[in-house]
Amino acid sequence: MPHYRLAFADPAGHVLHVTMTIDKPAPVQRVSMPAWIPGSYMIREFARNIVTLTASQHGQAVAVTKLDKATWEMRCTADSPLTISYRVYAWDRTVRSNYFDVARGFVNPAASLLCDDAAADSPCTFEVERPAFAGGEMWKLATSMTPQQIDERGFGCYVSANYDELIDHPIECADFDEFTFTAGGVPHRFVVSGVHRGDLERLQRDAQTICQGHCELFADGANAKPPFEHYVFQLHVVDEGYGGLEHRASTALICPRHDLPVKGVASISEGYRELLALISHEYFHAWNVKRIRPLAFMNSARVYDTKSEQYSRLLWLFEGFTSYYDELMLLRTGLITEADYLKLLSRHVTQVMRTPARRLQSVADSSFDAWTKYYRQDENAPNAVVSYYVKGGLVALLLDWHLRAQSAVTLDDVMRHLWQHFGRKNVGVPEDVFAIFERVSGLSLRDFEAMHVNGTDDPDWRAACAPFALKADARASVSSGDRGGAMTKVAVGDMEPHLRHWGVVVSEAGEATLRYVLNGSAAHAAGLAAGDVLVAIDGLRATRSTLAKHVVRLVTGEVVQIDYFRHDHLRRATLVVPTPPIDTMALALDQSADESAQSRRKAWLTGAMV
Repeated sequence: MPHYRLAFADPAGHVLHVTMTIDKPAPVQRVSMPAWIPGSYMIREFARNIVTLTASQHGQAVAVTKLDKATWEMRCTADSPLTISYRVYAWDRTVRSNYFDVARGFVNPAASLLCDDAAADSPCTFEVERPAFAGGEMWKLATSMTPQQIDERGFGCYVSANYDELIDHPIECADFDEFTFTAGGVPHRFVVSGVHRGDLERLQRDAQTICQGHCELFADGANAKPPFEHYVFQLHVVDEGYGGLEHRASTALICPRHDLPVKGVASISEGYRELLALISHEYFHAWNVKRIRPLAFMNSARVYDTKSEQYSRLLWLFEGFTSYYDELMLLRTGLITEADYLKLLSRHVTQVMRTPARRLQSVADSSFDAWTKYYRQDENAPNAVVSYYVKGGLVALLLDWHLRAQSAVTLDDVMRHLWQHFGRKNVGVPEDVFAIFERVSGLSLRDFEAMHVNGTDDPDWRAACAPFALKADARASVSSGDRGGAMTKVAVGDMEPHLRHWGVVVSEAGEATLRYVLNGSAAHAAGLAAGDVLVAIDGLRATRSTLAKHVVRLVTGEVVQIDYFRHDHLRRATLVVPTPPIDTMALALDQSADESAQSRRKAWLTGAMV
C-alpha cells in the first residue's frame, strides 16, 4: 500500500515536498507520473515539474535510474520499506496542474503523485501536512477524497481505493470562502478562493438549482440521487482566466472575479451567465465522461490509461453533448430566459460559421486529433480545427430535434440510457455509438451520422428550426461586435464595414498585428498572413485605434493598398474590399408556426423539468 505525504514547503520558490513510501517494494521497483489528465486531451508531461528525486531504504541511499521522461527505476532490498522523496515545482495557475504561493495551494494529484507501477490497483493513503509558513495557519483544505483522519481544517490523512481514484480528487488549500447545499439528497461543498466581492448567497441558490436539475435529468424514476456521496466545487477567482476540469466527485474551476454576481443586482450579467454555464458543464461531466466513458480510453482494469494518448472519435459526444446541456439546463431551471437561450445558440452557430475548418474537419476527426490539434492551436487554428465542444453541442441540438420530430424519444432518454447501461455499470461506450442511438430511438440514423458527425457540410438551419416554431436568419455581421443572436433588417449598404469582413482578427494590444487570417477571405487573397503588422492603408497610418476609421470608409469592390511589416521586412499588398460574408446567425421564435410546432418547442425547452 503506497503512502504519500505532501508538505507545502517553500511558498517563495513554489515547491511542494512529496514523500512516497512503499512498504514492500518489488526487487526492481518502478514508479511513474501520468502524461495527461482525463478531461484534457493533451500530453502535458507533468514529470517535467519534478525538480529532484531520491530514494532510500533503512536510511541508506538507493540508486535511482530514470528510464524515460516519466519513469524511474530502483533496485531494492526485499521486505524493506522504500522511501522516495521528491520536490515538485508548482506554479501553474490552471485547473490541470499545481499552484503554490503564500495565498493558495492547489494540488492536482495526477500532476504531483507518482504511481507504483507494480501496484496501481492497491489502496493508497495520502497525508497533507498543515502549512508551517506565516499565514498558512489560516488555510483550510477542501477535497472530495475520503478522509481517514483529518483535523478541523481538513489537513491530515485521506484514503483511496487505488491510484486511479487517488489522482481524481484535487485539493484546494487557502483561507477561502465557502457554502454548502444539498442536491439529489447529497451534500455539496462550494469553496471560493481569491479576492472578490461576489454575492455568494445568490451563487449558492443558483448552483443548487443547477445541480438539482442535472440530478433530476439522470434520475431513475423518483430517485434523483447522483453517483457520489458528496461533491466539492473548487472555484478560484482571478483577474483573467476561465476554465474547468471535471473529477469523479468534484470540479476545479477558474473564472474572472468580476464574473461573480454583484450583491443587490438581480439581473444576470454575461460573465455570471458564463460562470453558471461552466458550473453546469463540469457538473454534468460527473455522469458524462467520469462515468459514461469512451471504451477506447479504458484499459483492461476499466480505468483511464494516462501514460500515453488514447484515441477516440467520440469527444463530440462527451464534450459536445455536455456543452449542449450546460446552457439548456440554465433555461430549464429558470436561470435564463428563452430569448437568452436562443441568443446563445445563435452565437454558437455563428462561431462555427466563422471557422473555415468546418468544411475540412468533421467533429469525429476533430475528436481523434484532439491530442495534436485542438489543445495545440496556433494562428492557423480557425482554418484547420473545428471545435468538438461547440460544433459537438450543435450536433447534440440537431440530434435532439431529429429525435423529437421523428419519434417519441429525446436526447434526454438517450443520456439516461447511456447512464443506466454503461456509466452505472462501468462499461465503456463503443465507438459505434449510433448503433446505441438507433436501438433506443427505433430510427435509422446513419444518414444523420454521415452528415453531421463524419461530414463537413453546413446544416440547413431553416429546415431544422421549422418543426420547433423557430426561424433562422443567416446574414452578414452588421458591426465588429456582432456575435450573432439578433434578427436585423439592416441592409448591406447600411452595415458598418469592419476588418472581420476582410477575414482578419487583429490583436487586442500593442501594434495592429493580425492574429488570424481566414482561408478564402479577401485578406487571404491579398497575401496577408497571421503575424503581419499593419502600418498603413492607402498611405495613411494604420494603428489599432485608427483601423476601424479607415475601414468604415471603404466600399465593396474598392481596391486598397496595405503596407505592413512581415517580420522586419516592409511589404505592400493589394486588397479588394469584399462583399460582407454571410457568417452570422440569429435564431428567433416563429410566431406564425402552427400549434404542434409550438408544443414541440415547449417540450424541448422544458425537457425533464415538465
